Amino acid sequence: MLNNEQIELYNGIWQRFMDGDEEALSSIYFEFYDVLFNFGMKYSSDRFLVEDCIQNLFVDLLRNRHKQKPVTNIKFYLLKSLRNQMASERRKTKKLLPVGEPGEAEFRISYSAESSLIAIETDELRSMFLKMVTEKLTIRQKEALYLKFNCGFDYVQIAVMMQISVESARTMIYRTLKSIKETFGLECYSDLILFSLFRSFFQKAN
Repeated sequence: MLNNEQIELYNGIWQRFMDGDEEALSSIYFEFYDVLFNFGMKYSSDRFLVEDCIQNLFVDLLRNRHKQKPVTNIKFYLLKSLRNQMASERRKTKKLLPVGEPGEAEFRISYSAESSLIAIETDELRSMFLKMVTEKLTIRQKEALYLKFNCGFDYVQIAVMMQISVESARTMIYRTLKSIKETFGLECYSDLILFSLFRSFFQKAN
């Protein structure tokens, strides 16, 4: 997650890009390539498709530089643009889901029970938690939690990314967390503890 100082720094670089400094775009490319690649691999197992979409994203940015507007969060803007770029490729190649179900069947998350930041009391409980997250949650629930806990996006950004209403995003995450708390008796845990727990299971995007 970017802090305020980083956001201001990157916004300044973006402004230089809009003003005609092509080296500024190169800086953005190298700074965010790994983040974009890891994010793209959540939506497709085809690394070449992801790499092509990233390249096309930056080619489009350069081609349409004079049409670009200031952004408040470059990371969010780039990830959303990459998701749209992959949706465009999906329509061309039909390797991904039909339009209207953005990323649903292809969204992929890697988990690591060994890296848990919280000491879950028994191996059996740890296994049950991992099984529920990987098998019981819907594709959309997984994506919403990933965007919240790994990417650090707020509900408005999650809604834009998933093409749903803010209320739907908020409700989806609330109900999912409530179900997990009730299933594993975590009602007494704070949101900070849950944040740490999910961060340990969701492979980092940054």
